[in-house]
Amino acid sequence: MGAAPIPPDLRPKLAKVLGMLGSDYDGEIAAAGRRANAMIRSAGLTWDQVIAPAAPRPEPPPHPPRRRWRRPVTPSDTAALCLMWGEVLTDWETDFCRSIVGRHRVSPKQAEVLARIVGKVEVFVRASGEWS
Repeated sequence: MGAAPIPPDLRPKLAKVLGMLGSDYDGEIAAAGRRANAMIRSAGLTWDQVIAPAAPRPEPPPHPPRRRWRRPVTPSDTAALCLMWGEVLTDWETDFCRSIVGRHRVSPKQAEVLARIVGKVEVFVRASGEWS
């Protein structure tokens, strides 16, 4: 179970009550614990939700990878190059290119499909200025 958002108005109040757990008086400690528990329950939360660490946010890459179109050598190279412009491809085209990457040979029909995809990507690449 992941951490649930604590209502913003509850945070400072809960922090103040939990601070009382450091008291020298057992009665104050018990009262603070009961009060904190009541505050969490009234907010519809559990302690697991409050204490669980939030999932770490993935850090964005420092710079997007630089893309430059070049003349590919093999069908595998061609498919890999097309995948660099995934925003241009349909899901089917993406899956098709992934299936070609790593292959040494392709059928004539696969070569024809790949050529159509290359044409589509090249139009986009020329328009975006990423042509070498």
